Amino acid sequence: MNKLLIAGILAVLFLASCRKDDDSKKLFIYNSTTVNVTLDANHPGSLISDSFEGLSFENGIFGQDASFLNPDNKVLVQLMRNLGPGIMRMGGGTSDFTVWTGKPRDAGTPVNAITTTDIDRLAALSNATGWPVLFGLNLGENNTVTAANEAVYVNHALGTNLYAFQSGNEPDYFSSNSKLRNAFYDVNDFIGEWDTYQAAVRAKVPGASFAGPDVASKTDWIASFAGREYTSVKLLDGHYYETGPATRSDINYQSILHFSSRLSELIQSFKPSPGMPQLPYRVTECNNVYGGGKQGVSDVFASALWALDTMWILADNGCQGINFHNGIGLHYSPIFSDNGKLTARPEYYAMLAFRYAAINGRSIPLKADKTTYCSAHACSNNGGYSITLINKSIDTDYDFNIIPGKRIGNITVNRLNAPSILATTGTKFAGREVNADGSFQPAAGDDLAVNKNSFIVHVPAASAAVVVAQ
Repeated sequence: MNKLLIAGILAVLFLASCRKDDDSKKLFIYNSTTVNVTLDANHPGSLISDSFEGLSFENGIFGQDASFLNPDNKVLVQLMRNLGPGIMRMGGGTSDFTVWTGKPRDAGTPVNAITTTDIDRLAALSNATGWPVLFGLNLGENNTVTAANEAVYVNHALGTNLYAFQSGNEPDYFSSNSKLRNAFYDVNDFIGEWDTYQAAVRAKVPGASFAGPDVASKTDWIASFAGREYTSVKLLDGHYYETGPATRSDINYQSILHFSSRLSELIQSFKPSPGMPQLPYRVTECNNVYGGGKQGVSDVFASALWALDTMWILADNGCQGINFHNGIGLHYSPIFSDNGKLTARPEYYAMLAFRYAAINGRSIPLKADKTTYCSAHACSNNGGYSITLINKSIDTDYDFNIIPGKRIGNITVNRLNAPSILATTGTKFAGREVNADGSFQPAAGDDLAVNKNSFIVHVPAASAAVVVAQ
């Protein structure tokens, strides 16, 4: 055999072995595929809110760990500040089982209780982070007097940092839990109770804002609710989990990387009926695998690629924001607590990437070649463009050919990457990891002079890039 040919074969095999995917233990020869991305800056979309990003917490966390949602939790405060002026949502499944005491917490306070001590700490945390609070009232016990009294204290403690109230969590599931309602409970029953709660709260807190219906999966409830409450609700909201429950053995990291029909259905449900106004909407509880998340899926780098794409899809469709569910012992938590030590998980890095790419920008529609495992999103800001390129493939690099519609002088590229798609540690954005004290300072990005009407950005398999083009 020709010596040059043998040398070439050996070189290819050597390079392939260097690029071996550690997750699957298979030998991949990485291919590079070109994807054309054409921006349509002449038809800009919605402004992306500076409070787009947020976190969601269970009301039960107050009794679970008093040190977590606490202004003395300096690492948490810093991690939240890194993301800018987000929104903190309190609620979750425990909100319909936690009881307002109206008293300070002491040694005799039940775990499933909310006290004045808890609300005072929450208010102090809100002040420390600059994040207003969307607060969930207990609709499960259907006690308007208690709910109104709780609302009075919450409103007094939070003041201008109270974003809105919610009544009940995932009421579309009430009928499946005999402790909450009977099997015939429907959207009309819920709306009737919601109206009663709103009236009781506003009688004691005039002008109080409300959001709803905060449903889990029955998206038709959103249209029914909006049609009857559009004059009295500040925000429509619902929940989105890509798959679950976490106990399913067939769920793996690839389960969260494909096209999401669930997310598309939720977005469509927020669109108004003919003749109705478009109300602001937010996904107030979200994550990848419901039931607390699944190890090997929810806590690995694949979850960062999923989260980044999800945020952009919502932003492109005019959503006001998203709250990733977070808590003690939940594997999908962007901010994970391990025996009191907080660490930034891969999803948190996706939130950083989105923050740097999108906030205060105006979404730009684009056309991209159809591919299974990559996506592109763009917005305009400061006279230039910010373009996020996501490669979810484990064995194919993509060369994104960006066609912005005007001449670009230079670009800056910051990358979101990790040692592998299944890595739980080592995730970086803009070349840096989050420090132990919660602080984050991105490194200088790769600056390139292009001076062209189009340019190519190479995005390796299982990674993403944020490109600022001027």
